[in-house]
Amino acid sequence: MCLLTTAAHATVIEIPLPGLLGNYPVGPGNATRTVTFQLPQIPDSIHGASFRIVGTTTIGLADCGEVGMLDKWPMEFIAQMTDAPDQYWLAWEAPSFTPGTFTSTAEFEPIPETTTWGFLMDGEADINLFGAPSSALGLCNEVLLPTGSITEAVLIIDAAFPFAVEPSTWGRIKALYRAQ
Repeated sequence: MCLLTTAAHATVIEIPLPGLLGNYPVGPGNATRTVTFQLPQIPDSIHGASFRIVGTTTIGLADCGEVGMLDKWPMEFIAQMTDAPDQYWLAWEAPSFTPGTFTSTAEFEPIPETTTWGFLMDGEADINLFGAPSSALGLCNEVLLPTGSITEAVLIIDAAFPFAVEPSTWGRIKALYRAQ
């Protein structure tokens, strides 16, 4: 008799994304980097995901019309994974108005709420990181653009992965108990 059962094992894994590292905006008219990542194995189910970035930012300045005053203009970083047309997962935190080193970890939220993890059930997907001056200042005139540099980007997946149980004969299992 052979024992060939498998069970699902819930685990949290971290997947480094070196292709997202570097300066943002990437160049004139380009604020996004995209990489393909692969899970270590096909999941049984996905419970959630987060995105962690570490880096540095400078704060820009904008003229919003108030005489003699310039407004601080921060960088904004948004991670996105697409499930289907018009269905995606976003991870972002409100921009920080403090320059220097930062660490940000944000959970992926579905847009709309009916979005699923179906696109990731084959174990492979693309992730985009958008990094650009915050759009929150609207109609202000730029004086000095903010910049950012990402030194670490990590996808954190909470999923159930199957783990294999070694096939063994009944005699071998009995031998394990005799040895004790």
